[in-house]
Amino acid sequence: MRLESDLLWLILAPSNIFFILLVLVLVSLIIKWHKLAQQLLLFTIIVAILPAVFPISDYLNQNLENRLKAPIIMPNNIDGILVLGGALDWETSKSRQQLNTNKHAERLIAAASLARKYPKAKLVFTGIFQEDIENDFIALANDKSLFAGNEYAQRKIVFLGTSRSTYEDILLTIKTQKPKQGERWVLVTSAAHMARAYLSAKAQAWTVIPYPVDYQSPKEIKFKPSPNVIKHLAELDEIFREWGALIVYKRLDRTKTLLP
Repeated sequence: MRLESDLLWLILAPSNIFFILLVLVLVSLIIKWHKLAQQLLLFTIIVAILPAVFPISDYLNQNLENRLKAPIIMPNNIDGILVLGGALDWETSKSRQQLNTNKHAERLIAAASLARKYPKAKLVFTGIFQEDIENDFIALANDKSLFAGNEYAQRKIVFLGTSRSTYEDILLTIKTQKPKQGERWVLVTSAAHMARAYLSAKAQAWTVIPYPVDYQSPKEIKFKPSPNVIKHLAELDEIFREWGALIVYKRLDRTKTLLP
């Protein structure tokens, strides 16, 4: 199923469709199918221009990001903080021997903020191996640490590095941490990813408190055409992938509904 979904994504990603169309245009010109080449070129231009002219990515992002919000007033006490993986650039981190974040670093910033607010809560990170970050998530900083501070002092931090998907994140956390009925757990992840993560937990009869961060869409969508075609195609790729993952999770019964 993983291979099937990867191959499907390889074909259906907007940026891949754009480059496939370009190749087809070139092939049509080489074999002198000029009429077909003209039609394909027109379609290619449309595929490239649409997301750059119209706020398609913002609309699709906002439709997910607005579905679940953090409580206006957070509880006085919580039992656990679950921070889903996806905020680290592992390749650069390993080559530089220092932890490096990517565009989703807000997940880690929110984790530190919540850890400071709730010093007695369990702090769980998925997709991170403890042995790979010995200089980080510690009380006292050193010359290689990126995340250090009092919020990490005198508490056991749990790292669940073996999980490789949102579904595994939830299953592994439930298996290892055994959250009891009535416990309050805060779920931290990117806003566009929150719907899938929240529904995955709910499908396992585990209700968590959503704490979405890393918003990618503005509160009010505006018509702002841009000549940066590649940037907009890349943004569309990312949100298409999230919507596709929601469909796959529903199909595999990893979630009970498509959207919360």
